[in-house]
Amino acid sequence: MTKTLPKELTQLVDWAVTQLGKTIRDELGVQEFRRIERIRIFVKSPKGQKVSGLMHLKEEMSGLTEDQRFQIAHSFSLMLEIINSCEAAYRTYRLRSEAEPEEAINVHHKYGRTVHVLTAHPTESRSSDVIYYFKKLQTLLEKHLENPTSVDLQQLEEILKWLWRLPMSKQRKPTVMDEAEYIYTLALQKEILDLAISRIKAKQPFYLRTWVGGDKDGHPGVDEKTMLGSLQMARGFFLKYFQERIAHLLLDLKPLQHSANQNKKQIDRFYTQIKNLKKDLTSLKTIKRGDAQKVHDVRAQLIFLTESYHEIFNVDSATLIDLRILIDTFPGLVVPLEIREESGLVHEALKQKKRLAIARMLKLLSSIAPKHDPRLYVKGFILSQTESADDIAAGMALVKKHLGIARLPVVPLFESAHSLQNSVAIISEFLKVPARRKLIEEYWSGNVEVMLGYSDSAKENGSWPSRYLIFSALHGLEKTISSYGLNPIFFHGSGGSVERGGGSIQEQTEWWPQSALTTVKVTVQGEMIYRNYSQPEILERQLQRFTVARDEAKHKARENHAKLLAVLAESVKDSYQSILKEPEFLDLIEAATPYSYLKNLKLGSRPAKRQGPVNLKGLRAIPWVLCWTQTRTLFPSWWGVGSFWGALSSMEKTQYKKLFKQSALFRSYIKVLGFTLEKIELDIFEMYLKSSKLPDDEVQKFMKRFNDEYRSCQVAVKEISQKQSLLWYRPWLETSIRLRSPLIHPLNVLQLLALEEKNIPLLRETVTGIASGMMTTG
Repeated sequence: MTKTLPKELTQLVDWAVTQLGKTIRDELGVQEFRRIERIRIFVKSPKGQKVSGLMHLKEEMSGLTEDQRFQIAHSFSLMLEIINSCEAAYRTYRLRSEAEPEEAINVHHKYGRTVHVLTAHPTESRSSDVIYYFKKLQTLLEKHLENPTSVDLQQLEEILKWLWRLPMSKQRKPTVMDEAEYIYTLALQKEILDLAISRIKAKQPFYLRTWVGGDKDGHPGVDEKTMLGSLQMARGFFLKYFQERIAHLLLDLKPLQHSANQNKKQIDRFYTQIKNLKKDLTSLKTIKRGDAQKVHDVRAQLIFLTESYHEIFNVDSATLIDLRILIDTFPGLVVPLEIREESGLVHEALKQKKRLAIARMLKLLSSIAPKHDPRLYVKGFILSQTESADDIAAGMALVKKHLGIARLPVVPLFESAHSLQNSVAIISEFLKVPARRKLIEEYWSGNVEVMLGYSDSAKENGSWPSRYLIFSALHGLEKTISSYGLNPIFFHGSGGSVERGGGSIQEQTEWWPQSALTTVKVTVQGEMIYRNYSQPEILERQLQRFTVARDEAKHKARENHAKLLAVLAESVKDSYQSILKEPEFLDLIEAATPYSYLKNLKLGSRPAKRQGPVNLKGLRAIPWVLCWTQTRTLFPSWWGVGSFWGALSSMEKTQYKKLFKQSALFRSYIKVLGFTLEKIELDIFEMYLKSSKLPDDEVQKFMKRFNDEYRSCQVAVKEISQKQSLLWYRPWLETSIRLRSPLIHPLNVLQLLALEEKNIPLLRETVTGIASGMMTTG
């Protein structure tokens, strides 16, 4: 049975969407407004849920002008994003109004830290301009929830009028610096930096890192200039925070200068020293050669002032203590980068006399921090497509070549099935050399960091095999690295969508080993940055949940169901890879999804897909998921599970039902699988197939296969969980999906028209609108 959504939320949505309707009527006139309203009512009707009804709607809309179609797409895109804003506002309102949070921070913990690595992959389809106005809208909605009478309806009308005049989608390809600005504007706002300081005080430290400007792998636009530009931009946000806090302290101290007390000379001298610190901070505005020494001097000055203040007033300065915590947390006064390059190019960079971009980036790092730890500015050197211990050794050699000593940790990224299966052997071979272990202990703080690639492994093998491969690698690597007396650090390269390792924090972490929770290091990408960082309360709750996960991990029994899990993983992988090898299926991807138009979407600065014909190796993971999200199919998450279940005997099924209760890994997957199946709309996918140029017999063949597999998968989830609902554990979400899903249908219809007519502006708007409705781009 579905659960009713909170009354405050439904009323907020009604209020905001009703006002949007008035805005549309004002802008387009009564006739066009009525057309859009008829479409909204139609898609919520039984006929509007079927292929025949939607194909009829497509025929009707094909007779409209380009402007009319765009206006309809814009209306539904805005509506869906307004609903998202209402849900985010309600969530913030609830967090602020709770007397006690659901999961309180245990301040007695003396371990555990969380690291968010903010990335600029093309997963945020909305334009930065429209995001600016939606942030204003969310603030207004929060105020309305707190006190409905305090919000002037004219304020809402004004914001909606602004939003109406902007397309939701990006109209130009963003630069690396555009992406840096997007990330830092959200992550380095004052409230987030305040939160980072409070987390340190609560003994639950929270750190920020970023790939923006440093992720060279496959990105022709990344080099030493973007690396410096990203660091430079972050520095500006930190200096602003420091300057504002110091300015307030100077205001607080100024009246004391008028006093004739015995400390007046000390106070005057201290006041002058604070003013000098404020002045010295301006010298850090431009990051140049030897910057690390200048930051070191400012930190020493800050320590001296903190001690002087205590000596004068016999109490600590809250401002100076906070600034000391901040500079200790971000000792380079930047968000440290994680630089990345493909392993093959690292080998090449060692051989070539002409420096490749990655070599120039390391050389720049050497000049910025010649006598200081380079990790002030760059935390790690990630090697994608690591397949051997020699790859890691080559990374170390390149760092040594440009930094004198391999002081920068080299982080292998295991992302293919082959590398994940061989990760333990690779790390064992690497660590068996004593000189390497000595260097790790001396310069890498005894930490061996490994990155695990969820997106690429899921693209190659399917979601469940990817999870099982990563699960196996995690536990094997933990044991191996620990056996050498070193500390394993796991960097999870997961995205927001289930297909890329996403899901709730509990579902992501309940199968991790303890070491993966002591230091939680995860990527946060695109739209997920906005969702987590738009309000500090939301980010705080996310961080609290990691604390709860650490608590629960102490009481977990070790998984001991490898055989059953492996059998399922192998079967799903075979089924998934088998269909990908079919030439007709690759034709389907090109003809019946937006794949061929990815380059036109302007989603990110990085190329959306590799050049050449469609093939599995050439597909980038995130755009791959985008195609299946846009067509409402979510194919990588569930394909192969249903046919596996249908082939089992009753005795074998009983084993997996028991496994659901015993295995955290299996249980978490079945839960996210249920969530995925609830969002799928195969009628929409059939509409894409019928609108393509594929032969009718192929369309019928694929629809039968997809429907059969989908129904079998639904049966599997319900029988394994022994529940009648796919979302038994989160019934309100089932209600939310069922209410919003029909509102996405008109955007799919319009997207088909855009694909047929190569109408790029309409295609971009529909991609963004569908992403808003599905709450993920890719």
